[in-house]
Amino acid sequence: MIRRVAFIIPNITAGGAERVVTTLATALSDELETHIFLQPGHIGQAHLPGVTLHEVPFTLEAMRKAIARLQIDLVFDHYHWDKDHVLMMAVLADEGVKIVLTEHNAFHYPLFQWARDHKAGYQDWFLERYAVYRRFAGITVLTDHAQKAFGAHLDNVRKVANPIPNGPWHPARPAEPMVLNISHFSKRAKRLDLLYATMTDVQKQVAAARLIILGNYDWQKDHWLRQTYGLNGSQITCPGHSQRTGDYYQKATVFALTSEIEGQPLVLLEAAMHGVPQVAFDLPGLRDQVLDGETGFLVPFEDTKALCSRIVQLLSNPLKTAKMGQAAREFVAQTFALQRIKDMWLDIISEIDRTGRLTSAIRPLPRPDVDSQAAWHAYWQSAALPGAALPCKISFIVPVYGTEALLGRCLRSIQNQSLREFECIVVDDASPGDVTKAFQDAVGTDDRFRIVRHAENRGLYQARSTGAEQARGLYLAHVDSDDYIDIRFAEVLFAEALTSGAEIIECQAVELHPEGRPIPFNTITRDGPVDGNAANWAFINDSLRNVVWNKIYSRALWNRAPDHAEIDIGLSVTEDLLRNSLIFPHCRRYSFVRDCLYFYCRRPTSVVKGGDLIRLLEKLQDLDFSYSVASKKQTGPGAEKLIDRLDERRIVDLNWYIGEYIERQTPDTLRAELRRHKNKTDPYFQVLLSISGKFQALKKDYRSRTEDWLREKSRADWLESKVQL
Repeated sequence: MIRRVAFIIPNITAGGAERVVTTLATALSDELETHIFLQPGHIGQAHLPGVTLHEVPFTLEAMRKAIARLQIDLVFDHYHWDKDHVLMMAVLADEGVKIVLTEHNAFHYPLFQWARDHKAGYQDWFLERYAVYRRFAGITVLTDHAQKAFGAHLDNVRKVANPIPNGPWHPARPAEPMVLNISHFSKRAKRLDLLYATMTDVQKQVAAARLIILGNYDWQKDHWLRQTYGLNGSQITCPGHSQRTGDYYQKATVFALTSEIEGQPLVLLEAAMHGVPQVAFDLPGLRDQVLDGETGFLVPFEDTKALCSRIVQLLSNPLKTAKMGQAAREFVAQTFALQRIKDMWLDIISEIDRTGRLTSAIRPLPRPDVDSQAAWHAYWQSAALPGAALPCKISFIVPVYGTEALLGRCLRSIQNQSLREFECIVVDDASPGDVTKAFQDAVGTDDRFRIVRHAENRGLYQARSTGAEQARGLYLAHVDSDDYIDIRFAEVLFAEALTSGAEIIECQAVELHPEGRPIPFNTITRDGPVDGNAANWAFINDSLRNVVWNKIYSRALWNRAPDHAEIDIGLSVTEDLLRNSLIFPHCRRYSFVRDCLYFYCRRPTSVVKGGDLIRLLEKLQDLDFSYSVASKKQTGPGAEKLIDRLDERRIVDLNWYIGEYIERQTPDTLRAELRRHKNKTDPYFQVLLSISGKFQALKKDYRSRTEDWLREKSRADWLESKVQL
């Protein structure tokens, strides 16, 4: 005789399955002695009338002892999503303990669990579990679809829907067009990206439409999605968890569910009981809860246009919405009534009491289909793949020319990032070495990495532009192929981007010299984020280093400042200055982190240092071009001051490059280089003459800026030679 039953659930506070357990246990306590086994530390202040709560370690011996001590006649196990636990309970079933396992999700759920959490063995478990489930007294599922799927393999399956949770159920009285969702930001399967994409289109048609999302909240993900889909931030509210969900249902016009996987979501029942029609994707099982066109609407999965159309239809037609909401209330109140569901459970208990085992209403197939994916819809196969749900957060762009030997170190530092949602675009700028081999040796088949190629060498500036054109991330990060980054680079900068709302975010960097000597590259002393005008002045004033590689840039900003991407010139130096001088004037907000996250590795053969006189002249050409364009792009109030400051910086940079060249020369080598270029028909000599004229005019300024430095280097005797140059 079954008199004592125990429910098993890890805790009673997390979500739908937990609420079902407490509702059923309380309802059955009128007829039976009812217990709930929870994992240690999860009782807290919980109290359920008529139900005894126990903290029991979820181990074989602890369960065996608790069942024997309390003389439990029948166990209702709701912890179906953990393979190891199910296998353990099957051992108790073999020992004679009567156990009914409840599947709260659709039949394919374990493969999703494996795909998302990478838990060992879950792919095989999808097939193996049928043999394990046969060892239990019964398996209960929630929907007709699940009953048919499991019934094709098992003879002990019974459908029992979840009951309506306890009320009160006050009818909705929306004062404005409001869409409600109750979800969990950290669960990918809830597909909030599809909800945000849909609501962006809804707001274009119903300007006053608002979205409220209740439940577990993630500020970073919320703002990431707002930026990705351009949702009007003033018309979305995310209050987090609430003890007064009924208040929000009463304000709602429509309830929208955008999950890619559900069992029998209680939120749809709650919405219906408040008279709120529901719009959802047509997932297997949801037709048990939503009668399409009568109590709500079901649309094809991922069809956000159709979802938008149905939501707009309900927001724009109050009479139709009220009629549909009333139909939803009547349907759910009858179909999912607690007494009706309780009677089904009492029938199950009675049958097991008589026979020891449930018998399926649907007989299993003579030869069960062993293809675990045969019953899937094509979009679910795709959805199960890791990383399929949301767009990447960061696009890393890595130009390569002649640095194949160092590329592996750079790519591995990107591959190991603590933020996993990224892509990396390697731009092979017609490099003379084998970029493909270096790439494959470093990252193998990691599909977050890919290569794009230039048919001919176009220079660092254009290589960065090519990578950005291919990028899909919210933010762009440029990493030089001979440098590397800290494991937290993407995570920390992206978090600051969303926290501050900034479009450019900078970190501190270390400059590593060939002999291994580290020195600080930049020191950030600002107090907090600044607006765009202040950021542009700080950049022009050289209080922000002009490199692009210790920053991330909003892709929206990158595309909003098209001038920089239209430049197609093979710049090798000052390309960072040119790029930033064209982007910063469009920046609305700049921020920073003081973490040192970028490692800039100086090389004796780097593009900045080294080279002969011809190479120097190429650098000076690039520098002149960059400053000329940058000055022309400074417009509006204060432009004259910005242009003056750019001209001062141009002088300093000219001095630096010539000084770096001279430092590597002796008077004899310098004279020899000049003699080799005295031919006036040589194009480099024409450039030399042009620059020499400028330096004659700047002779006094040049001497004051460089004399002390040259004296310190014991090269004061070169000064006159340089001035004459």
